[in-house]
Amino acid sequence: MARQITKLVIKTMLVTLLSIVGLAVVFFLILSLTAPAAMARLTLDLGMYTQSAWFSSLQYADGKGDIENIELAMNCSSLAGDEEGVAEYGAAFIADERFPAYAAAREAEEAGKYSEVYTQFVYGRVGVAHYRIGQKAEGLELTLSVNRTSFDEYNAVTDLINEVILAGDTAFGGEILTSLSELRSAATVAAEDEENLNAAIENLTIFTT
Repeated sequence: MARQITKLVIKTMLVTLLSIVGLAVVFFLILSLTAPAAMARLTLDLGMYTQSAWFSSLQYADGKGDIENIELAMNCSSLAGDEEGVAEYGAAFIADERFPAYAAAREAEEAGKYSEVYTQFVYGRVGVAHYRIGQKAEGLELTLSVNRTSFDEYNAVTDLINEVILAGDTAFGGEILTSLSELRSAATVAAEDEENLNAAIENLTIFTT
């Protein structure tokens, strides 16, 4: 009799536990679909960066959030070491028509805080992500796209160059060197930035020889 009671108690506990787990899963799914922004914040606070990136991208894709949602998705992917996520969400961030105004506002807000302006930082980070996942040409073209008429001392291209040097990738370093040499020959870079461009070319020349 005692054994039967014990089995009944255990069975009841298991059923109750499974019911609680089931309700938690249902609640999680409902919250995920109806409030991705809340889930993005929750998972971010818990250090679940991959999940936070996904929820942030849902909020952005659904058109319910602002450009900050896709920015957060990119940044969380970076924290998670998910370079494919950085490339994907970063591309969407850059492609958003609000990006130039948003980046300008960030640059004004953070003036003097970083060595690079925010636009260059984002393009550099996304370009490096493309490089890390094997999309080297895409990474180079992306970083060059915002440095054809100006070439600050620190910019998206120099971020990519630093990554390539750290990786010891002399072959691709040679490809970047060719592109920068062509850029110099095109004479489209502002005169005050030619010294910076020449310095980058010199560094690559030393690295690849």
